[in-house]
Amino acid sequence: MDKFLIVMDPAQKHQKALARGIELARATGAHLEVVAFTHEHLGALPSAPTVQQQARDAMVELRQRWLDQMLALSDCSDLTITTHTVWEKHIHQWIIEHCHPNRFSAVIKTGQRSETLLYTPTDWHLIRECPVPVMLVAEQKWNHAHPILAAVDLSSGKPVKKALNTKIIKQANALAKALGVEVHLVHALHISEILADLEIINVAEHEKKRKEALEPAITHLCNTWHLRRDQIHLAAGPAHKVIPSVASKLKADMVVIGTSGKTGLRARVIGNTAEKVLTHLRTDLLAIKPGEAGE
Repeated sequence: MDKFLIVMDPAQKHQKALARGIELARATGAHLEVVAFTHEHLGALPSAPTVQQQARDAMVELRQRWLDQMLALSDCSDLTITTHTVWEKHIHQWIIEHCHPNRFSAVIKTGQRSETLLYTPTDWHLIRECPVPVMLVAEQKWNHAHPILAAVDLSSGKPVKKALNTKIIKQANALAKALGVEVHLVHALHISEILADLEIINVAEHEKKRKEALEPAITHLCNTWHLRRDQIHLAAGPAHKVIPSVASKLKADMVVIGTSGKTGLRARVIGNTAEKVLTHLRTDLLAIKPGEAGE
C-alpha cells in the first residue's frame, strides 16, 4: 500500500477514518490524501455569478480551516499528507472520478449502515462502483481487536472466484503483517434455509459432508499461505450472517471481503454480500472487487 484517500466526515465528532488512515500510513509507509466536502443550496442568494462564487469560496475556505484543525489535533506531522476541500453535492461521484486517474490503495471513510429504495448511501455507491478497494471504518468496535479476517469462497471452481480469493487473502496478509496481527479465513457453508426448515435435508450431515469435501482446498490454503488449521473457519449459514458472527467471536480488527460490483437496478434487487455483511458488522470492512488489489 502506498497511498490512501481519506474522506472526512464533518458530521462526526471523532474522525475515525482519519485515525484509521494515520494508523495504516504509519504501519505501511503510505502517503495520505485527505479530502473534505462542502455544499449548500444557494437558491436564496442573488443569482449573480460573482455572489454565488463568493459564497462558495467562503464555505470552502471555512471547511478547509476545519480540515487543517482536525489534522493538527491528530498529531500527524510525521506523515506525508496532502489535503483539499471540494465543493460537491454528490460525494461518491467525485470520489469515483478522482480514483480513476489516481490509483489509491484504498478509499477510507466512516461507514454508514442503512439503505432504503429511495436513498442509497455513499458507501453503497462506492462498494459497487469505485475502481479501488473501499475501507469502511466502524464508529464503534470491539475492545482489544486483533486478527484480520478474510472472507473467501472455497466452494466455487470458477477462475474469477479463485483469483478474487487470492487477492483477498493477499490483501489481508499485507494488512496483518503491517499491523502485527494474525490473519484468519472464513468460509460460509451455504445451506438452503427452506430445505432445512422443511427437514428435507439433514443439516448436520450436509454440513459434515461439505466440510469433508473442502479439506483438500483447506490443506492447500494452509500450505500456500502458511496458516494453521485453526486459522480457517467454516460455518453453516448465509455468508452475510456467518461472516459477522465469526468476526465477533474473533474480535476481528477488520474484515476483508470481495464484492461483485453490481450496479444499477440489478444491484438493488440482488445486492452484494459485502453490503449485507456491512449491516451486521461491528468492525472495519475492506471491500475488493474483481480486478482490484494489485492489477
